[in-house]
Amino acid sequence: MLSDQDMFNRYKAKQFEFEQDADVSLLGHSLFDMWSDLPNYQPILAGQRVANMGLSGVSTYQYLDIIVRPQRIRKLGKTVFVFLGVNDILKEIDYSPRQVTEWLAEIFALLQQQSPDSRYFLLETAPVAATVNIDNREIRALNDYVKNHLPPNVTFIETYQAFSDAEQNLAANLTTDGVHFTAVGYDILSKLLTAHLTP
Repeated sequence: MLSDQDMFNRYKAKQFEFEQDADVSLLGHSLFDMWSDLPNYQPILAGQRVANMGLSGVSTYQYLDIIVRPQRIRKLGKTVFVFLGVNDILKEIDYSPRQVTEWLAEIFALLQQQSPDSRYFLLETAPVAATVNIDNREIRALNDYVKNHLPPNVTFIETYQAFSDAEQNLAANLTTDGVHFTAVGYDILSKLLTAHLTP
């Protein structure tokens, strides 16, 4: 498990992303962070500049405690996508869907204070492969709870079915290791996000 210090070190390595002007802000875990590792990655969605503030391995609580509460995000775009939750199942001792939802609510409340005119979106936690040590039933339970207790002025983006196979696991052609996305997986993610962008 990656520690708080690991998270802070990753933040320092890409601090410029947290301070730049961009139209779109991506906040979350490795599924955002590793997008920029693709050979053909461009920090643009539908012609809009993107700041990728994803941190691999981060839990919702860590993102709140290490990034949002200390106000390390200097600028937010007009559209903000948040992708968090799956790592909490593995690493947070007091994990529960309710606890994650409370952390998310605090994250969004603080972001909305900072940038009240931005539009905020929360991505549903994506499935994992059957070989991974997380049960997709736990992920679906988390998604159901969060969707039914969404923070104010936040739009929920369903992702689970877009990435799942007939057995409700992460489709094999969309993943490199059972958790993280291939280029094809990122094409799907790009379409899901682009559908919510305004000119």
